[in-house]
Amino acid sequence: MFFDRLKHILQPETDVCLDDSSVRQAVAALLIHASRIDGKIDPAETAARDRLLKEKFELAEGEIASLVMQAESAEAEASDFYSFTRTIKDNYDRKHRGRIIEMLWEIVLADGRIESHEANLVWRVSGLLGFTTRENGDFRRAVQERLKAG
Repeated sequence: MFFDRLKHILQPETDVCLDDSSVRQAVAALLIHASRIDGKIDPAETAARDRLLKEKFELAEGEIASLVMQAESAEAEASDFYSFTRTIKDNYDRKHRGRIIEMLWEIVLADGRIESHEANLVWRVSGLLGFTTRENGDFRRAVQERLKAG
């Protein structure tokens, strides 16, 4: 048992559950929350959310709608982000967790403004996923540069 634990600790993290529905739901719930945290449903943020979910999980249009409905329900019932971030952290390696932070920044930046409560949300989720404030800023700048170039 000791050697199994040691082996697990020493093995590099892998992205083990890319298609797991609980992970999809956790990611979608965070993106939904980011798109609605300012109290408005912005079409640019909704379009970015759906595009990101489609790309991340290789979903068809009908699958996106189904995932969003499930995630909206989970997000409405949740008292905080911990269960979502715990699911993501348990199933994604650092690289893929960083991509989730970038996805959140893409949602926040979709309408061309960063409001303080939006930035605070991404900062909190970033910390729960194991990133520093500096790394969170790096993710934001990378997304801003990508959006400028794109």
